[in-house]
Amino acid sequence: MTTLAQQHSTPSQSHTAWMATELSVINELNQRHVKQVMDYSKGFLDKTFPLQQGSHKDVCSYVVYYQQLLAFFADGSTSGLQNPAQFVALSGHREAPCSIVLNNNGRHVELILNRSGINGCRDKASIDDIQLQTSEPDCVWFSMVTGRQVACAHKGNKQFTCKDGLPYSLA
Repeated sequence: MTTLAQQHSTPSQSHTAWMATELSVINELNQRHVKQVMDYSKGFLDKTFPLQQGSHKDVCSYVVYYQQLLAFFADGSTSGLQNPAQFVALSGHREAPCSIVLNNNGRHVELILNRSGINGCRDKASIDDIQLQTSEPDCVWFSMVTGRQVACAHKGNKQFTCKDGLPYSLA
């Protein structure tokens, strides 16, 4: 004889299958949403930090060569920024940066690159997030991917290198 407690504590196979299906659908919707947000964010990069040729949407990797940011495409071609002065700093190695800092009219934008990141593992260029420095009096950053504010304390702990090799501060 099955007790009421046993009926409610053991999920049935149909309930488990239903939950798995629902989780799969939600996961797929989340992935589509992130792709739409990334496409929009890369469109923002195309408008604000245009490449000499091509689109940030088609970039497979970013590399710093001497003092220039280069974008590599699937066909092997490369492109720099139309305005090379917009690239100001990086963290990590020049051949495989962890992040790239761009500047437009005094406001920084950080491209966070992480092949193992939640979003970076699905993105051609391994972009995990694109964060904007806001015009708030306090140091406030905004994640274009999550739509949330990012604590400035994390930026202060991060070491950036100016394109000429000197330390770079986001303050």
